[in-house]
Amino acid sequence: MKKTELAVLSALFCGCACVAPDPLDVPAAVDAEDPVPKTVTRRIELLKDGDLSRYWYTWLKKVQRRNDDPEHVFVADGSTLRISGTDMGCVTTRDAYRDYRLTLEFRYVDNDRQLNKTAARDSGILFHSTGKDGVFGKGIWMCSFEYNIIQGATGDLLLVGSRELYPLRYRAMGRVDPATKGTQSQRWDPNGIEISLVDRGRIRRPDVDLEWKNLKTQPLSPNERPIGEWNHVEVVCRGDRATFFFNGMKVGEYHDLMPSGGRIQLQSEGFGVEFRNIILDPL
Repeated sequence: MKKTELAVLSALFCGCACVAPDPLDVPAAVDAEDPVPKTVTRRIELLKDGDLSRYWYTWLKKVQRRNDDPEHVFVADGSTLRISGTDMGCVTTRDAYRDYRLTLEFRYVDNDRQLNKTAARDSGILFHSTGKDGVFGKGIWMCSFEYNIIQGATGDLLLVGSRELYPLRYRAMGRVDPATKGTQSQRWDPNGIEISLVDRGRIRRPDVDLEWKNLKTQPLSPNERPIGEWNHVEVVCRGDRATFFFNGMKVGEYHDLMPSGGRIQLQSEGFGVEFRNIILDPL
């Protein structure tokens, strides 16, 4: 072999050997706490080929340990995550993320094993989650912001934080309909009065029923699919802003979020629910 050919091969080998792995391809260790949020720079399918452990770990109230699910509350099948609702808990991303578009589909799937059979069907997406597992809800979730998934009110913003539980205060600002400001059903209104939420609080979707009740008989939202059919969710997190969509309708927009990155959790709140096509895209 000529010297020039050897030099070319050597350069190619060195080039391959020196390529650093994409940090998005190296999820945090399962036992890591508060990893630095990664900016999403390419599409990430957070569940594919039934491999839940690639990007997620499980957490259950009864067990209080990561990746210990003796009752199979969480079962992955292809790109679908099935949640039985037989215990309170969540699946949590191993990595923390920032600056992304999260899309997924969900549907309610009632079953005889679920803990709750009388309240409004309930789940949620907790984003910018930080701190210790189970610090909120007496052993269930991290502190976070929540895109609420609940019968008749999907798309509400909740703050799931507390200075007593975790030193980082959760803050967000948004606009609400003046006629509903300060009530339990204060509704998001892009032209309304600006308010601030700290640690706890809720801003509801703009068309929520002001008489909404936490009952299984609660009517669905105007653009909500019938029970058992798939609904589409989109959460856009850009810097310290978050915008919520539900089945193509904009249902909330918030700014000055603190923190502006963190893990993502999908909740088990005692109801049968399924998620599929859980995807992060760059902005």
